[in-house]
Amino acid sequence: MWYGVFRAIPTNKISREPLSCKKPGLTNRVRFMNRCFSLSLLVFCTFGCSETQDSYVEGNPFGRGPYSVASTNMEVAPEHADMGDDAMHSYLVGRSTETGQQRFFADILRYPEAAWVTGVKVPGAIDLYGPASGMTLPIVTFIAYPSGEESTQSRYSFPYHGAAYGSFEDMLGPGEIPNFANPNERYPLIFISHGSNAHGIYDVKHAHDLASHGYIVAVITYGDELTMKPEDTNKHLNYLRPLITKAVLDSLLSSDFFGPHIDVNNIGISGFSFGGFTALAIAGGAIEGNSNSVIDRRITAAVAAAPWVGGTYGLKKIFAFGPNNNGLNRIDIPVIGLFGTNDEVTDSSFILPAMKKLSGPAYVVELIDQTHALEEGSWEDRNNWELLFFSAFLKHDHASLEALKNTRSMRGGNEDVQLFDYQVLNGSP
Repeated sequence: MWYGVFRAIPTNKISREPLSCKKPGLTNRVRFMNRCFSLSLLVFCTFGCSETQDSYVEGNPFGRGPYSVASTNMEVAPEHADMGDDAMHSYLVGRSTETGQQRFFADILRYPEAAWVTGVKVPGAIDLYGPASGMTLPIVTFIAYPSGEESTQSRYSFPYHGAAYGSFEDMLGPGEIPNFANPNERYPLIFISHGSNAHGIYDVKHAHDLASHGYIVAVITYGDELTMKPEDTNKHLNYLRPLITKAVLDSLLSSDFFGPHIDVNNIGISGFSFGGFTALAIAGGAIEGNSNSVIDRRITAAVAAAPWVGGTYGLKKIFAFGPNNNGLNRIDIPVIGLFGTNDEVTDSSFILPAMKKLSGPAYVVELIDQTHALEEGSWEDRNNWELLFFSAFLKHDHASLEALKNTRSMRGGNEDVQLFDYQVLNGSP
């Protein structure tokens, strides 16, 4: 009964609700000021970093990147714009009405032809996809990208929580095509995968910040509840997530809009919680040890923040990737894992051994005193580690790779520490 965890977690524990974003307490600030290192170097290790402990450094926050940003259209039709947060959340997660009528996110968009909607065909494999077998799911993804136009004049606030998660910048209108900052350049692609009972609107600012650093960013709203059955284990969602991600990637690479601008050799994914599970699954992890679970070898780097890899439910230990998470040994691409030391949902006692199962380069960062509902400063830390990691492995920047190897923590934010004992630079033999 291992999907009970996804039914039981309150919304604000899985998603990024404003009430979870608070300043670090006094204890964190004192610990932060008393960290045991004297070097204050730039994140890019500007002079020869050795592998001795004396060379461990603090990384500088990246801030906003140099590019203007634009995105596909996400405007809600006027007749739906005032429905309120509860009803909007139901559409975003795909929750049916009390009478059983399905809600599809795509149905409330004003310009669906200017949005990115993928019809995901689910194979008729009941053992994997359960109630979703044979269905075609309309999955909404918004794409943010480095733009050749100024993006400060036409911002759109999605009507949910007062646009607390950022505004869309310079959305494409019907009939418009993307104008990239450099039309002849191919950019690395990053997928963002949200947690359970969540959606892509939580990652608007996150995606735009990544795009400002020269990435195409695809934020999928999976609509987990489209096929969820009440009081069921809903294990099919495990298998459905990577299938959806692969289908969206296929749609992007085959499109005239984005395909010619994507660097097909440098595609990453970043996920939080159940999204972290999704990242590990599509990167190669065998779900429940099942070698038939969807993977995509086009993914070349993965960020897994507070990833769900199993837990203790009642008296039973459940592992997401087969016994002792041994199915993770199929992952041979670079992975960085981050976790809160006080996380009550995705426990470090499962995450840390799971990271040891990976076969490729690995990095682990602990977010001190953080629960599953991260404080704002720890989201900032996550974002900075993510940017450093992707700069190293999607842009292949040598200075970033050296910095990742030697950076102990990020300046600002809350307290965070890279666990060098878990660092694997070249993967297992």
